[in-house]
Amino acid sequence: MNLWAPLDQENIRNPFPMYATLRREAPVYKSQTGEWIISRYADVKTILKDPRFRSGNKLEWINRGITYFKSKDQDLSAIASAITSFLLLINPPEHTRIRKLITSVWNDREVDQTILENVDSLLNIKSEDNTFDIVEDFARPLPNMTICKIMGISMEHYQHLTTLSNNLVKILNLYNSFKDLVRIDSAARDFISFFRELLDIKKQRPDNDLISKLIVANASEREPLSDDALISVFIFLFIAGQETTIGLVSTSLLTLSKYPSQLNTLAGNPELMPNAIDELLRYDGPVHLLGRIASENIELGGHCIKQNDTVTLCLASANRDSRHFENADILDITRQPNRHLAFGSGIHFCLGDWLAKRQGALAIQRFLEVYPTYSIVDHTLQWNDNLSIRTLKHLSCRV
Repeated sequence: MNLWAPLDQENIRNPFPMYATLRREAPVYKSQTGEWIISRYADVKTILKDPRFRSGNKLEWINRGITYFKSKDQDLSAIASAITSFLLLINPPEHTRIRKLITSVWNDREVDQTILENVDSLLNIKSEDNTFDIVEDFARPLPNMTICKIMGISMEHYQHLTTLSNNLVKILNLYNSFKDLVRIDSAARDFISFFRELLDIKKQRPDNDLISKLIVANASEREPLSDDALISVFIFLFIAGQETTIGLVSTSLLTLSKYPSQLNTLAGNPELMPNAIDELLRYDGPVHLLGRIASENIELGGHCIKQNDTVTLCLASANRDSRHFENADILDITRQPNRHLAFGSGIHFCLGDWLAKRQGALAIQRFLEVYPTYSIVDHTLQWNDNLSIRTLKHLSCRV
């Protein structure tokens, strides 16, 4: 019996029964496709913090694909150039170097005003019949509007960059078809061209935005990043929080609608919002799966994971593990402590966790203030065919 079917439509709609079966029957499971599926909290956290497991093989997979398609007269090299400095995909020492550079300048957490201005502008748009698509009208545009302002990108470029981002972010999917790669490569080329031009402008006229700060800090490094590597960092920062924010905001509002008592408690006690965000991330956070590669033979749960074996970590399963969380399948916005793994753990712990949580909190809180009696009207929910980052296609509500 195959316990791992991430592309099965029933599991796309609701993967939690599959996760529960894995935790119960085969917490360290060798799938039909050869990778190891890890589903319990303790094992997932152990691997995330173990340096013998390096970040996933996406870069290696892409480079092999580029070489193969080059022999077929298909040039997909822009993809590798665009993602070469993505923190999610690289390992020390390069990971340490780039993360240190970013954290040295991205320490300004006073972004509330920017987020709230964006939230309010989106919530002021409403159809004549008082329906509102939480995904398309609210959650999807919000993260790119925010990161544009943080990075110092003019809003006149917002729509174009959003289109590119929607295509390029698919490189983080568990699986990609050739058609996907062609679209991703086209987006990568346009992204590189845009940020190369912006890099030249900011070098000449630096401002107080994140891109300018990175350029100035990089120039003072003993071994500064190349322009190509710096452009890849810009692209990563632009797209990194897109799908995850869409998922956090929309899935959280869906979840709260299913727990009216929790929703009422939160609406009446806004001081609970930080705690509620952590619980919503634990209960059904956007990042469900992460990949790792074993750098040597490693024993885990009575199994030998061999050198270069691929390991898929089920973060969303770990966050529902009753061995670690009491009443794990129940939403409890007062849950404490709540050491969930929604942002990972170890050296690859999400760099923008503070921004994701703040943006999610402000967006959800203001939504509940403006539309306290919203009701979901989608009877059949449609999820995107990607279990790595799980997001809804649409979420219509009546306001």
